[in-house]
Amino acid sequence: MHSLTKRQPVDREAEKEARRAALVTGARGLHRGTYAGGTVAAAPKPVPWRCPTLLEMARDRPCLLLVPGICNHRTDTTVAAHSNWAEHGGKAGARKADDCYTVWACYACHTWLDAGRASADRKRAAFLAAHPLQVFAWRQIATDPTEPARYRRAALAALERLGATAFGAAP
Repeated sequence: MHSLTKRQPVDREAEKEARRAALVTGARGLHRGTYAGGTVAAAPKPVPWRCPTLLEMARDRPCLLLVPGICNHRTDTTVAAHSNWAEHGGKAGARKADDCYTVWACYACHTWLDAGRASADRKRAAFLAAHPLQVFAWRQIATDPTEPARYRRAALAALERLGATAFGAAP
């Protein structure tokens, strides 16, 4: 059997006063957007490193992603495919990775990397296997006098950003 209890009257004015006092003293619990009574400022997003020439350089180059059973090996579709992993600045905070974290990829491999059904681990492994090849290609371009000067400068900038050196450069 239920016991019936009489409802106590609520003092709305007293509740409002208690909330006001808590705001003034900072004696309230932690809530979204607050910390110990103060507002938490959002951490500033890092400024992405962009180099349009580095991306342009991918045109007509060989695919380096080379996903087995996916790659079409067509150089006319090659673009710079950005990393999708947070350690490279990618997809974290809805931001594309810095341009130095790209690999040359044909249309098929790039589509597979960004929207394919493979596991994230498999995609990550493919990207991480291709990126050293990309760094090697930039090292070659940086020291090749037959490459346009703007490509050599862009390759050097990417290598510097990665903490790498061009061939023949002092470490």
